[in-house]
Amino acid sequence: MPADEVKKELLRRYSADPKGWRVLVGRDSKGYYDLIVLHGSDMWQVKEFRLNPYESVGFGVRDRVKENEFIRKVSSTHPFGLRPLSPQQVKKAVNALQSEGDVNGLLRQIMQTEPVSPSSVTSSIVAQGPVMHYSNSTSLISEGQRELDLKLRSELDTLLQRKHSHLFRQYI
Repeated sequence: MPADEVKKELLRRYSADPKGWRVLVGRDSKGYYDLIVLHGSDMWQVKEFRLNPYESVGFGVRDRVKENEFIRKVSSTHPFGLRPLSPQQVKKAVNALQSEGDVNGLLRQIMQTEPVSPSSVTSSIVAQGPVMHYSNSTSLISEGQRELDLKLRSELDTLLQRKHSHLFRQYI
């Protein structure tokens, strides 16, 4: 599916059930951006190329993922989500950053709150994350994901050559 459709589907699903999400980002050896989203046994992978700072093209796919050591490790971290900050938390954050206070303690406190859907956000300041950064994140999941990654990369290569070949030509 086009990457934009996958991201809309992810937002719809997150909005319906904001608990238990894990997000990983990275870049592959060609410089394409990888986004991996885990929720329960579902996994979405999106591979994109940035045309400019505001536009990207790519493809994504939804798959099932079997539990393995990597999935267990990722699942032991704080889940991804939107966490509205109270005025007191904002004040503590500003003070901690200005005076080299206990930023880690404040982050732990914020991360222990349950993620909420976008429609539930009433605060003017929201913490988003965590997003884990990995190089070659797909190879960490399974051998099957490596094959899927190669297929997505091939499809993206074809799309870029067909519709955006001017980005790869040498100019004199």
